[in-house]
Amino acid sequence: MASSQVQIANMALDVIGTRSTIASLTEGSTEANAIARHWDNAVDAMLRAAHWNFARKQIPLTLLQATFLGGTVPTPWTHEYAYPSDCVLLRQLVPLIQPTDGATATADFAATSGSPLSQAAFMGPPVRFILATDLDINGNPIEVLLTNQPQAIGIYTFRNTNTSMWDALFVQGFAAYLGARICMALTGDKNTQRMALSEAQQYANDAQRMNGNEGLTVINQTPDWMRVRGYEMDWAWPDGGMFGFGPQALSLIG
Repeated sequence: MASSQVQIANMALDVIGTRSTIASLTEGSTEANAIARHWDNAVDAMLRAAHWNFARKQIPLTLLQATFLGGTVPTPWTHEYAYPSDCVLLRQLVPLIQPTDGATATADFAATSGSPLSQAAFMGPPVRFILATDLDINGNPIEVLLTNQPQAIGIYTFRNTNTSMWDALFVQGFAAYLGARICMALTGDKNTQRMALSEAQQYANDAQRMNGNEGLTVINQTPDWMRVRGYEMDWAWPDGGMFGFGPQALSLIG
């Protein structure tokens, strides 16, 4: 059963044993005011704690400037993208291979490989990036992402405030964490606060394990003794008809 904001708030009060409840975060009571002060920041903190499936988003990033377009991008980067406004944790950029900036696959390549003429048909190594700040056209500081990846697609944890979508174990962990955040203001009991933090950590660990089990995870690790000989990865055909680049496996060499 989905939990509402008020239900989760009252669960947090239960964790620290106030024996009180609220009907709204804006009702003006001492408990409601304490919860309202911490709610938004606590949500962001818990969302940043792991790669939660219910808060995953994948979208093309907005290009602000690039060196090949005459823009000024800090060295050694070539592309600057706007940081998504609803992002609380940028997980990765989709590793796409592009022949040149703004270019697409050639018809000859598509004809010989059988791959579609789409950006998603080219998968490369992990994409390096860094978060930084820049100024907008009005001189105001903004958060940006710097990388060398053209047409970057970002995968990130977004600020999912719809509590009905939250995982049940995440709700338990968040309620305990929120309880720890408001404990001193409502009870002044440090032992209760420590207990709430410990409970929050346990629920968070359980939630992360269950979250990680939803979906196929492939850990393709090559031993060091093979990597140093130049055999780091094989040709692959992952889901979706994409392919990976790499040297042959040792087992294929006669």
